[in-house]
Amino acid sequence: MADVTQLSHVLVVGGPLEEWSTCSDEHWKSYLHTLQGAVTGMGVRWLTVYPYEGTSSVQQQSQLLDRLQQLTEGVRRADKVIVDGELTLIIDVWGEGRVRFVHAINRLSAPAVTESEIDAAVLAPAEVEPDLTIVFGKPHRLPESLMWELAYSELVFLDIDWKLCQEDDIALAVNDYQRRDRRFGGVDS
Repeated sequence: MADVTQLSHVLVVGGPLEEWSTCSDEHWKSYLHTLQGAVTGMGVRWLTVYPYEGTSSVQQQSQLLDRLQQLTEGVRRADKVIVDGELTLIIDVWGEGRVRFVHAINRLSAPAVTESEIDAAVLAPAEVEPDLTIVFGKPHRLPESLMWELAYSELVFLDIDWKLCQEDDIALAVNDYQRRDRRFGGVDS
């Protein structure tokens, strides 16, 4: 039986898109370094970063993607920056989950689209759904940027400002995840 406490994909959600656009390059480098450092050595293959919410024009989004690409030396796709290595870092700047979903569907061209094709398009280049979703914010509301990703993901809310994230905060979320009894939608008998 697979170890359900093993993390393959971690999704981190924090900060409105407006703040993302105004953060300094140094802050971005520090934030991404902190997130990557926190999951290094845990077997995580994909680390995805989303804003909590927000909308932007195509021009604003393009400018942010260009900036993040330069900071990470990543490969830019139309809607995200991807940095490959032992850990694949995916930075997605859609602050609205419905818009991300529409863009994923538009990338598909099959006459009859299947759930697995939608799943692959929404999560690409990650090959699995997030095991753990860490949300920087109060637990009274789900972020607008999430939609598809929550079906089988464990949620951990951290009531701190995303810009103040430390490796210890991520470790706390991972420890919480590892103590859980994952049933993937099943119920206790």
